[in-house]
Amino acid sequence: MIDYNVLKVIRGLNKDQLIDSIIGSVNPKQQECKDWLIDESSKYIEVMQDPKICVAAGWYGLLASKLRDFTENEILSFDIDPMCKTIGKKLYKNDYGIKFDTKDIKEFYPNEYDIIVCTSCEHITDDDLNNFLSRGKKSSLVILQSNNYFDLEEHINCKNNIGEFEWSVNIETLYRGELDMGKYTRYMLIGLLWM
Repeated sequence: MIDYNVLKVIRGLNKDQLIDSIIGSVNPKQQECKDWLIDESSKYIEVMQDPKICVAAGWYGLLASKLRDFTENEILSFDIDPMCKTIGKKLYKNDYGIKFDTKDIKEFYPNEYDIIVCTSCEHITDDDLNNFLSRGKKSSLVILQSNNYFDLEEHINCKNNIGEFEWSVNIETLYRGELDMGKYTRYMLIGLLWM
């Protein structure tokens, strides 16, 4: 992987929003949040035999790439933005077993997946997230992240604290945690679908 400092130089020289988004998808904070997810969820995932994994609102596929070691099955990373599929296939072309797709979380049925992940809950309403989860199969492992970074316009559903985040989703919580990111706090819930 290219040194992030090189990417920052490119970002500073180019004002293209797509390039900015691609570079942002692999920045150190994104890496740290995804690595935290892997560290905390591995004990739950490792007991599953080749789970089917779907990453909702997966952007360009960083998390799907990091989950590769947990299953022999194809991992689905989907996003509503069609450019995520195009770019993800190029960024992670050497990561066998990641399928990129363009889907709307409001219409997607995750009922065939053993693990459902969404690290973009601040971009999704509670109703849309819970409706999506309600279409999953009972006892699926669910891994969710959100934050209290209210300053971004696209963050339509930030939470003030981990308790508010936990209260807003319909899962049986196995783990709840916080990660101090400086400007904001990242929240993570790991649980089971129980409805």
